[in-house]
Amino acid sequence: MITEDSFLHERYLEPALNKTQSYRFTTKTTDFSNKNNAIEKDFVRNVEITYLGKNKDLLIFDVFTSNIVFKHNQTIVKEKILKEGALAFYDIELGVNDKGEIVKVFNRKEIENHWKQVKFEQKKINSGDELDDFFAAISDLLNNEEQVISFLNSRNMFGLFFHGLFAKPESDKIPQKRTTAIIEFDNIIVNVEIWMSKDAPQFLITAQKSDDANYIPNDNEIKKYIGEWIYNKNSQLEEVFFEIENQNLNIKYNVLWVG
Repeated sequence: MITEDSFLHERYLEPALNKTQSYRFTTKTTDFSNKNNAIEKDFVRNVEITYLGKNKDLLIFDVFTSNIVFKHNQTIVKEKILKEGALAFYDIELGVNDKGEIVKVFNRKEIENHWKQVKFEQKKINSGDELDDFFAAISDLLNNEEQVISFLNSRNMFGLFFHGLFAKPESDKIPQKRTTAIIEFDNIIVNVEIWMSKDAPQFLITAQKSDDANYIPNDNEIKKYIGEWIYNKNSQLEEVFFEIENQNLNIKYNVLWVG
């Protein structure tokens, strides 16, 4: 049994100023809706993150994606184009609040201009309605600052990393309990518990489906929702692991410190 005094009531990690940290971000999805032919996809990004200091109440970070790799157990028709789309956000200057939420993108216009150039070059050598839709979706996203911030806060981008830097509970009660929506699975509502360890530098998050049956569609039952953030003795964020699963899809997120 886990006792309440085994857990910290607060952990706040101050990143080292002007020191670049390298992380590997991996998203692995397994689609087993077709029981005879599971589809596996890996999306791997090498990212360099530098804390630049404070601007008023925000902590400023430069986030540079140096490389992207797609792995797939089936043929990827337009792998280069997918990489170009992902690299639309290759170098971002972010403002993060003390809850670990990205609230500002300082160089959004530069990102838009870079994407326009990428789109122009790609359209010289590729064409088709599917490609046009793909380019339009990224352009529409970049034109809406609120959507850009929401996207960057997602687990598929940088949300797990920044939330791991700032593990400040909302109250003194342990475990922290809250209700949240799983965006990946049609915003299904789950009840979440967050535990923060005192003996080992880590905190854990688990969830169960909401007691309100109106929140849970019968055809999209959540089978798994669990995460873990691990730190070294110097409170350096070393690794994040997060896994969610429903009837047809398993998603594993991993953020690993590589130096």
